[in-house]
Amino acid sequence: MIHIGILNGKIKTGDEVATLASADWSEKVKTAIGLDDPTIKSLFDELISVRRQIRNYIAHGAFGKDGKAFTFHSGAGAVPINLTDPEGRDNLSIWSKPQFDEAAALETAESFIKKLWEGNLAPARIYLQEELPVILTFASDGTYKRAMKSMKEMKSFTDALMHDLDNARNMDW
Repeated sequence: MIHIGILNGKIKTGDEVATLASADWSEKVKTAIGLDDPTIKSLFDELISVRRQIRNYIAHGAFGKDGKAFTFHSGAGAVPINLTDPEGRDNLSIWSKPQFDEAAALETAESFIKKLWEGNLAPARIYLQEELPVILTFASDGTYKRAMKSMKEMKSFTDALMHDLDNARNMDW
């Protein structure tokens, strides 16, 4: 999200990068891409729901429904405990069935990513998939803004940048 924010001109300074780096994921999304698009907002809300269902429960532990007890942390990390067995056996278990639809959660994540790479953010995908360094000077001087105008502009820009970086590495210049 930070890289996307730099490429689309919403983040231009090292201080802004540092501030956003310490922010939570939802703040990164809001800053980097915004939530003006109703589809992005809806998918974002679904992802927050998935996070609450999965991450908060499994990673941090909680008292919950269906016999779930507070998790404890071991050398291996958080361990969720099931105090009751939904199949009627009277034993404790550290294995529990997920209380969420895994397929739906993955579909939501994939839909978010697909939507992210549509429209005005599509050129950022070219830059990021080439694994090029994100250069703040290009954010502040408008270079990224010009490249983000179209897929063709970004492809031309990334090709030129890769050529320059390759020459620098090979000292062929």
